[in-house]
Amino acid sequence: MAEPWGYVVGAVDEAFMGFYWHVRRNARRLSRLLLAMLPLMVLLVGSCKTSEVTDNFSKLDAVTQIRAALFPDRVAEAAADYRPASGYVARAQDFVQSNPAMLTKLTEQEIGFLFGKPSMERKDADARIWQYKTPSCVVDVFFYGDHNAQDPVSYVDYRIKADLDPSAAPRTEPLPQQNQSKCLRKIVGGDFGQYRG
Repeated sequence: MAEPWGYVVGAVDEAFMGFYWHVRRNARRLSRLLLAMLPLMVLLVGSCKTSEVTDNFSKLDAVTQIRAALFPDRVAEAAADYRPASGYVARAQDFVQSNPAMLTKLTEQEIGFLFGKPSMERKDADARIWQYKTPSCVVDVFFYGDHNAQDPVSYVDYRIKADLDPSAAPRTEPLPQQNQSKCLRKIVGGDFGQYRG
């Protein structure tokens, strides 16, 4: 009875040793094959995750979709202490610079992620205003709400240096989008510190 088991153990041992020596002889080839297949494996795994995200993403309203696209690493349960990855912040900054109107789709917390701590904060009645100032332009971001980090942006006002001259006539038209983008680019390039939330 012990002989069949001995034969099985011997066969398994021999097969394992054969596999071991095969791997040792072909280690360089196998490592190249593994490295060549690694991007494909990552792509396959990534595509599985993407389909799950896409299913959930399509159920969100338009504003939430924009916010989720800008900061995809945010998890709802950890929203209070969430800090986006720096790559997402840079990508979101580029996005709002080219589409300044998108700022009104964001929250106080997200404005802080994008531009850091404001140059000045003030309160006017029910409004809280965050001001970002550079030598050539000023951006005022208005919030109305419960005075928390999730308050949405209500309005954004852009002014260039010429508008800041007290003797200048008040602007009757909003600043063109090109000028708004240029101003946001300067704010992103400035040092406004880190948002503390």
